[in-house]
Amino acid sequence: MSLFLVTGGAGFVGSHIVEGLLARGKKVRVIDNFSTGSRKNLEHLLGKIELIEGDIRKVEDCRRACEGAAVVLHEAAVPSVPKSVVDPETSHTANVDGTFNMLMAAREAGVRRFVYAASSSAYGDVEVSPKHEDIRPQPKSPYAVNKLVGEYYCRTFYECFGLQTVSLRYFNVFGPRQDPKSQYAAAIPAFVTAILQDRRPVVYGDG
Repeated sequence: MSLFLVTGGAGFVGSHIVEGLLARGKKVRVIDNFSTGSRKNLEHLLGKIELIEGDIRKVEDCRRACEGAAVVLHEAAVPSVPKSVVDPETSHTANVDGTFNMLMAAREAGVRRFVYAASSSAYGDVEVSPKHEDIRPQPKSPYAVNKLVGEYYCRTFYECFGLQTVSLRYFNVFGPRQDPKSQYAAAIPAFVTAILQDRRPVVYGDG
C-alpha cells in the first residue's frame, strides 16, 4: 500500500487531510514539530498513523519522514503574515528552507508526487476578481514571498528533476479545529466570532 506523508499533520488543515486519507484506506505518516499544530488534533488517530515529531528545517528529519513515501502533502509552515513581518528570519527558515529541504528529501526518496500548500497572499492587492492562476503575483509580506518561492521551487523540481508537483493557493479555509482567536484566522471565523459577541463584522471593500 502506498504511503502518504503529511507534513504539519497536527495543524488545522493537515489534520483534516490525515482524516481524509485514512477514510480512504490510505497508509499515513505525519511529521510535525507542534509549534503551531496541536497534539489534540491527532489524539483520535494515534493508533492509525505513524507519527514523527520532527522539524522540516532539519534535513535528517525530512529524509526520515520521506523514506518509503509515495506522496508528500506539504502543509507544514509558519502560517502568519504578521509574524513574518515581526520575525522574517523564522518565517523564511520554516517556509522557504523547510520546503526546499522537503523537496530535496522527496526527490532523494523517489517520492512520486508532491502537493504543496501555497497561499492566496501571493496575489497581493490585485483588484481582479475572481482570482486566477494567470494573474501576476504581487506579494506584500515576507510570508507571501515565502509561499511564492515555494511554488517556484516546486515547478523547478518538476522541470529539472521530474518530481510531479502541484501548488494549491489556499484562500479563506475554515472549519472545525481552527482557532478563531489566532492572528491568522480566516475571515469567516472572524465574522462568526464578531456576531456571537454582538459586534458588527468588519468588511473591507465589497467583501
